[in-house]
Amino acid sequence: MPAPEHATDDVTERASEHANQHANQHANQHDPVHAAAASVLGDAAAAQVTTLAGRSRGTLATVLTHASVRRFTPDVIPDDVVQALRAALVRGPTSSALHSYSHVLVRDTERKRRLAHFAGDQPWIDQAPLLIVGCADLRRAREATHARGYRYTAHDVRMLISATADLTVGLQNASLVAQSLGYGTVLLGGVLNGSLEIAQALRLPERVVPLVGLSVGRPQSDRWPAPRPRLPLPLLLHDETWSLDEATEATLLADYDARTRARGDFEGRRIPWSAMGRGREDPIPEGAYGWLEHTARKQGRATWGPQGAKVDADLGAQGVMVRSAGDSDGPPTDG
Repeated sequence: MPAPEHATDDVTERASEHANQHANQHANQHDPVHAAAASVLGDAAAAQVTTLAGRSRGTLATVLTHASVRRFTPDVIPDDVVQALRAALVRGPTSSALHSYSHVLVRDTERKRRLAHFAGDQPWIDQAPLLIVGCADLRRAREATHARGYRYTAHDVRMLISATADLTVGLQNASLVAQSLGYGTVLLGGVLNGSLEIAQALRLPERVVPLVGLSVGRPQSDRWPAPRPRLPLPLLLHDETWSLDEATEATLLADYDARTRARGDFEGRRIPWSAMGRGREDPIPEGAYGWLEHTARKQGRATWGPQGAKVDADLGAQGVMVRSAGDSDGPPTDG
């Protein structure tokens, strides 16, 4: 008895689907984007991320149009975008293959609010739907060293610098991926100010130290913010050797400062005169506050003293030995 026509169609459709799946799997095996994503996410999430990559903006365009976003909509970030950010956070280079960082992704509203308070009450932390806390992880390598029966003799300050480079590369990669997909980001240096409290709130083990954060979300405005001006290239880039004399440097800085004053680039970010601990009336009038004054106030605030002391204490409380020389486990002994 011949099979019903619709049964034949079902068999043909299933065979076609199987063939397509096989072809897609074969193609994915040879797709470097899928392979890289799968190496950290697994095949299912990698398929989502690979599809997303096809819709993302080009790298150079994303880098050149970078601008920090500090106002976000409450829109939840889709899972495929979060997976792409996860992959970006860990696919960057890492010094000596140590992976001396750990990132914590925070989406809980109340937890973000608490972390925002510890980081200086920055509203763009709890307003953004996603906060990534980048941590120097000096624990993992020491645990591995001890487990193999060795004394840990690495210098914590050097390792902290190395870890900071690693985690910042990851955060910048995630930032570029987010922006290439239409999401805004802002890096958060204030995380260091509340490092110990943030570590406690996130239940981090000793020697996993919060240093930098990244807020991610849809920009509140339909218009992407204009990139902020940068110092002239001769002040920032040199070919082969240092190529800048003091007179040229002073002239370039003065010209740049005049342009920032004329545009009012830093008026909205003016550091209050009260923060300088120098009397009541601000001597710099409206329209005269440029890059030079802002930079000087940023580095000369009276609050730096207690903030610096807190950072020193916080690092020590988290098991990091901040000192010029020496071994974290004490001097090696014979035998």
